Amino acid sequence: MIKYWPNRQGIHLNLAVANLFVQTYQKFSYKLSNKTRICLPIDILDTYIKKQLFIDILIELEILILDLIELNLDIQNIKQLNNKILYDIVTKAMKNFLNELKYKSDYNLIYFYSSYNKLFFAEHKILIQDLLTYLIFGANAIDKTVFPFYKLKTPFNHVQLLLENAIIQIGNIITFNLIENFKSIQAISKFLILNNLCNYHQTSIRSISSFRNNLISYHFVNLYLYYPQNIYCCKYPIWLLSSNGIFYKYIYIDRSSEYIKLSKIQLCIILYLEIQDFIVPKINTLIIILGKFIVYILVEIIGKGFQLCFKSIIKRINQYQK
Repeated sequence: MIKYWPNRQGIHLNLAVANLFVQTYQKFSYKLSNKTRICLPIDILDTYIKKQLFIDILIELEILILDLIELNLDIQNIKQLNNKILYDIVTKAMKNFLNELKYKSDYNLIYFYSSYNKLFFAEHKILIQDLLTYLIFGANAIDKTVFPFYKLKTPFNHVQLLLENAIIQIGNIITFNLIENFKSIQAISKFLILNNLCNYHQTSIRSISSFRNNLISYHFVNLYLYYPQNIYCCKYPIWLLSSNGIFYKYIYIDRSSEYIKLSKIQLCIILYLEIQDFIVPKINTLIIILGKFIVYILVEIIGKGFQLCFKSIIKRINQYQK
C-alpha cells in the first residue's frame, strides 16, 4: 500500500515529519559507502565520521524547520530566502562538524569563486526549496508543474528521497570545502590523520592526490556535459541511502527556467544534443539501407559467381565424358 505525504499543515504533517526524520536517522546505520562509479567528496571520510556529519546536517535541518515555523514565513518568503537558507544550513553544519575535530585552524567556510560551489548553489531550488515546502506546508503547497504526478498524491518515499539527497549533497559540499582549505596535499594528509577522518591507507600523498584529481575531473565533466544534459532532459540525479550503500537515481522535474542560467559552452552541449537527436537517427537509417544494399549486391555477385563456376565445372565434366 502506497503511503502518501500529508497535504496541509496539522497534526498529520507534524507526525509525518517526525517519522521521516526518525527513519532517516535509522538509515545512517546502513552501509554508507559509495556504490557508484561517481567520485564524491564524502568518499574520503571514514564511515563513522560520515555518519556523524550526516547527523549534524539532519539536526540542523530539524532546527531550521522549527525556526521557520516559529517565524511564520510563507512560501514566497522561503522562495526569496532559499539560497541564504541553504547557505546557513551548510555553514552551521560545517561549524558543528569542525567543533568536534581536534585540529583547529582558520577556515574560509565557503569559497564562492569555486565552480564546484557555484554549481551546488545554482541548484538550491531543487536541493532545499521543495523539501522545505513539503515539510512545513504539505504537498498541497507544491507547484503542480514541478513533478510529474498529482501533488495531492505525493508518495511518502518521494519526500524521503529529497531529504536524503539534501543530506548527502550538503555533506559533499562541506567535505569539499574542508579539503579546499588546505593549499597542499601534505596539509590535507595531516588534517585527515590528526582527526582520524579516514583509514590510514587513504592518507598517503598518492591516494589523496588521485582522489582529488578524480573529484575535480568528474566535476568538470558534470558541469559541461551531464548538468546541461540533465536540464535539457528535465532530469535530476537524486542521491539516496540504502542498506547496500549510497546510490543515485534520476527523477523527472521541470527545469525549463534553468536554461537562461547556462553558459555558452553548456548551451553548445545542448545544441550538440539537438543536432545529435536530429542527425543520428537518420544516419542510422542510412547505414542500415546502405548495409542492406551492399549485402544484396554481394549476395548477387557471389551467387552469380557460384552459378558460373558450377556451369563451367559441369561443362568440363560433360566434355571429358565425351
